[in-house]
Amino acid sequence: MRLTDVTRAGLAREEARVPWYALVVFTVIAVAIVAAVLGDAETRAIAGMVGTFAGLAAAGFVFMHKAHKVDRQERRAWTLVGVGLMIAAMGIVVLALQVTITGDAPTFGPIDLFFLAGYALAIVGFGLLPHTAGHPLQRVRIVLDGLIGAISIAALFWVLVLSGIVTGLAQAPIWQRVIGSMYPLLDLGVVVVVMIAIVRRSSHRFDPRLVLFAVAMLLQTVGDVSFLVSGVGNSFAEAEPLYGVFLLAASAFLATALIVDVEPEPRHYADRTTPLWTLMAPYTAALAMLFVLVSRMSDSKIDTGDRLLLTATFLVAILVIGRQALAIRENRVLIEQQRTELVSSISHELRTPLTAMLGFLSILHYNEVNGPGERAELIEVVHHQANYLARIVQDLLLLADGDPSGMSLTITEVNVGGTIENSLNATSIDHDCVEVDVSERLIAHVDAERLEQILVNLITNADRYGGNACLIKAFANGGALVIEVHDSGPGVPKKHELVIWERFERGPNRYNSLVPGTGIGLAVVRAIVEAHGGRAGYRRSDELGGGCFWVELPGRVDTEKEPTRIDLRSPTVVT
Repeated sequence: MRLTDVTRAGLAREEARVPWYALVVFTVIAVAIVAAVLGDAETRAIAGMVGTFAGLAAAGFVFMHKAHKVDRQERRAWTLVGVGLMIAAMGIVVLALQVTITGDAPTFGPIDLFFLAGYALAIVGFGLLPHTAGHPLQRVRIVLDGLIGAISIAALFWVLVLSGIVTGLAQAPIWQRVIGSMYPLLDLGVVVVVMIAIVRRSSHRFDPRLVLFAVAMLLQTVGDVSFLVSGVGNSFAEAEPLYGVFLLAASAFLATALIVDVEPEPRHYADRTTPLWTLMAPYTAALAMLFVLVSRMSDSKIDTGDRLLLTATFLVAILVIGRQALAIRENRVLIEQQRTELVSSISHELRTPLTAMLGFLSILHYNEVNGPGERAELIEVVHHQANYLARIVQDLLLLADGDPSGMSLTITEVNVGGTIENSLNATSIDHDCVEVDVSERLIAHVDAERLEQILVNLITNADRYGGNACLIKAFANGGALVIEVHDSGPGVPKKHELVIWERFERGPNRYNSLVPGTGIGLAVVRAIVEAHGGRAGYRRSDELGGGCFWVELPGRVDTEKEPTRIDLRSPTVVT
């Protein structure tokens, strides 16, 4: 074994060794647990306070000491946890001093601000840990699921276990009412963050640090709830907190702190379809809450109308939860269907030019041509098909960006007539069927390549779905550049006039595999037009009787002696 390997192994053993001071604290906690179980009331109080203080103070110190060894995001989170535990430890010292001086203390009072602040910081720190993977909407959805489940569980627990506390708090002094009401809210926060940590899907899902810390927080919650139940209306000595639970929580906090800088290797697991029952679990808790509500209210003295409304609310909740389950299932089926349609349409669209290119290239490769003229013709066909494939890829990349405002534009003076001619040459449309109406003097300040991309997509759309005639008009309307592409086809049905501008949407030809197309051309047109600050739309053609797709780019034309104006009073506008 090399010297470096020996050195690394020694350092690893040194880091894995429990420090002496931690062993001392664990020993103190163990002795305190025994005293809390076997001793009298005074012994339990002294041992519980000493052991809990030692555990929280040591854990807070170790958290803050080792936090600088982890990455930035975790460093901030674990530091907050350490500060929170130190504040809680200070609260124990202040409480012990008050009990020593006065002989007792109120169950809830100003001293509890130490515990509440420390508790809140620990929850916030835990919430800042890298819970989830995925986009922000996914994280928001997980948080909402956690809130639904946590609030439902908390409400059930409150009704079934803590219902008597409400009456006690109503008769308690103002401090007890305020402080006593804060603890359940923080306990609710614990349930939320723990549920988020459980349902998240990331490489840190089984991190031992998170598991230990979650156990510590849940133990702390159990101790707080038990103290809340026994403390309302009594003094601190009469409440007798469950010191054993608080000591176990302190030891779990310290155990977490000792391994906080030992980052585990990311655990990758196979992706699979999330079972429906896991997505519906939070809603099941909400349904149980409503069931308990209906059961309790059914025995109450309420009139028939209120009972009917309550029953209807319960039934509607069941239907909403069932509808949520069906919506999740429907969304999965829809996504799978769209994926299949996309693959089918893209494959169909690419197969034709690829087949032509491979065939003609094979002829050229084996020199099966009759002369330079035929060779040049074949090369021209291959070049045309390659350009067509390049346009499809360019359109897909443009749509993948998803934000037209971030599109890079190179604005130059462009002769619109020349751009229309180039666009016609880039398509396979029969030029004898196309009429162009544009002034030779029409100059626009636009991105030349993007404008050609607009025209190519509109002309290709007219060639595929229109009739045997096409009219392209371009003119200035004030300072705006207006381009229209008319066809003599059947037009677009009214119900599809808006959806055809969406990505991968082909309107009435959605399921028609005989008509080629990917459903991205008009979406690309809309994206480019929006990047130029313009708008696009559709209306019936008053020239050829078919469809008319038009774009308007404001402020793109400087001068035009006799600009042609267009009546856009009743088109379908999408931007």
